[in-house]
Amino acid sequence: MSTAAIAALATGVPDARYSQSDIAEYFIALQSKETRRARAMRAIFARAGVGFRHMMVGEEFYRQKRSTQERNDLYMPEAIRLGQRTIERGLDAAGVRPDEIDDFIVVSCTGVSVPGLDLHLAGQMKMRHDLQRTCILGMGCYGAFPGLLRARQAVASQPGRRALVLALELCSLHMQMEDSAENVVSSALFSDGAAMALVTSGDDGAEQPHRPRLLRFATFSDYTTLDHMTFDLTDQGFRMYLSSYVPDLLAQQIKPFVDGLLERQKLAYADVRFWGIHPGSTKIVDYVQHSLGLADSQVEESHQVLHDYGNMSSATILFVLDRIQRCGNPSPGDYGVLLAFGPGLTMEGLLVQW
Repeated sequence: MSTAAIAALATGVPDARYSQSDIAEYFIALQSKETRRARAMRAIFARAGVGFRHMMVGEEFYRQKRSTQERNDLYMPEAIRLGQRTIERGLDAAGVRPDEIDDFIVVSCTGVSVPGLDLHLAGQMKMRHDLQRTCILGMGCYGAFPGLLRARQAVASQPGRRALVLALELCSLHMQMEDSAENVVSSALFSDGAAMALVTSGDDGAEQPHRPRLLRFATFSDYTTLDHMTFDLTDQGFRMYLSSYVPDLLAQQIKPFVDGLLERQKLAYADVRFWGIHPGSTKIVDYVQHSLGLADSQVEESHQVLHDYGNMSSATILFVLDRIQRCGNPSPGDYGVLLAFGPGLTMEGLLVQW
């Protein structure tokens, strides 16, 4: 049986781009009371490993308290605009029309609407009426992995089938005006972005270079650590919580997880040329790098995506893969491992080969 591959990959961000220092000053100025922790807040923002972020929410939006409805009302129009632009860029590069898509998988956790983003985009882009749709909601930073798995299953079911995965997050809609350490950390990391992947079977006849084949998926969830990474609904949007213990938990569990992923394919660490680690924070990347014994050059793409864009939740790992493809110059036969982490605490892994 042929192996599913990513035939096209594209990323997109809102037009507005802010420096990390500007966001820090904006966040501090919006605190509801005089804070003595301004110096500590600036230090957290400076150490996050983020240089710039793209955000759809303008500077005036949080000058007053915003309800969950006010935040969510902005999600759909902005998500449709960003999602369509991102999809069009990828499909145009692949020479594929929207009405040639058979399966459409949408991944998001930062907005809620029924009908959902899948239906709105399908109608806007004139996709077929018999389009098979899947929505993957609420999975956070690792959501692109079940999306890609669903796409692989779809194209394996019928020769010539095309599956489109869109991961889109508008995290800026949910900034919280609290000065707790955990909230400051979240506010120093999360941003907005979208990424699409067109998944096809290996026998689709397309002669495109740099097509990573989706060889093997792996998942591990630690059900004793559910409260260490959360995304809770409040009257003022979703509150993101990232425990300071997450890097330590990942450091303890990541190597056995990756060992198992490689062993099932009869590979050693030395066989893997590319490592795409979800940059949940610079500390997370550093801990995973140390636990797996990776060189600085092997995590450079993850750090660079974090610096240039921040943490865009589910879309981020596809930004990392896109940078590997553009800057790493993969050759036919090269292996890569993609890793992401999120609520659960859950680890997702994907072995690819060019």
